[in-house]
Amino acid sequence: MFILKHKNHEKFIFIIFSIGSTLAQVEGTKEITKTEADELGNIKTKGIKLGISMGFNQTFDKLYDARISPIDTTLVLQETSNTSFLLSTTLSFPILSQKLGGGNYYRKLDASGEPVGDPYFVPSGLSIIATINLVTFNSALGGAGLFNQKLDGGLGLGYTFGEKIQLAATYEMLSFRQPRDYIQELNGKTIKVAGSNISTLSIDDNDYFIDKYVPSVSVKIIYILN
Repeated sequence: MFILKHKNHEKFIFIIFSIGSTLAQVEGTKEITKTEADELGNIKTKGIKLGISMGFNQTFDKLYDARISPIDTTLVLQETSNTSFLLSTTLSFPILSQKLGGGNYYRKLDASGEPVGDPYFVPSGLSIIATINLVTFNSALGGAGLFNQKLDGGLGLGYTFGEKIQLAATYEMLSFRQPRDYIQELNGKTIKVAGSNISTLSIDDNDYFIDKYVPSVSVKIIYILN
């Protein structure tokens, strides 16, 4: 789950949609009726879906940026926006089954545009959505193990449109690098270390900053990759 706040986030969006469009063009599908699918038989069901999501996130807590003033070396706390644009990976678990009729039937197309292979069923309607930050996921795998590790992510509900697009709302816990409580209490004051005022604050210094998990809500569009 990447938080995009800089001016070039439009380029990221364009790249993701380009990747998705390329995948769709390579595979190629044709929607067919349930009757046609039943006649062909051997219907496969595409259940769990992997996707890429993009959308806006709103945190419930206030977020702060901490700096040392170059003028008088006092601590300056500035409240930052608690709204951001997120790019994340998702897993979708359909709620409606094939028997309940919540979905559509498809066949893949070959290079000449002719349908080939077995038909498959793609559930539509409501899905349970799980989001996860691959950066924290990979860190957990490379450390002490995946279980009982803190990850950025959340759960929510989504609605599937056709085969490739979902609209979702999720409740998420995201980590932000924030000044520690005792640092916030020194706002407007100088910070002395070994008798001298410090002139810089490093966000990587655990003495002054901490990874704070903040509850938030997101509304996003999901592009299904599989």
